[in-house]
Amino acid sequence: MTKSKPVSINGDTRKFAISDEIKRYSMIDLGFKETNNKNFLYDHPLYNESPYNATMKFKVTVNAEMNHLTMVITDKTGLQKVNIFKNENLKPARELLEYMLRDLMEKQVIEEV
Repeated sequence: MTKSKPVSINGDTRKFAISDEIKRYSMIDLGFKETNNKNFLYDHPLYNESPYNATMKFKVTVNAEMNHLTMVITDKTGLQKVNIFKNENLKPARELLEYMLRDLMEKQVIEEV
């Protein structure tokens, strides 16, 4: 498998890539959905108190060949990128993001490079 190009989340200094150990069933267990063009999409709300009134989303896409990764935080419409690292009021969202990233790394979907 070809190694994916390292990517970073808007505003974050770390870089991530697809793990060499990635497995389709691990992605399904984590909540990735297979799209019509066979890509895998993880679309999770980032919220302070309730996921029902979340103002942001964390989106991860892995292509069907599992060699291309995108990671982005957007507004709730999914159209505008949001930088949660520059606003101290968004600390709860950053903590939730850290939890999700740790889960993705533990299940060997992504790795920090």
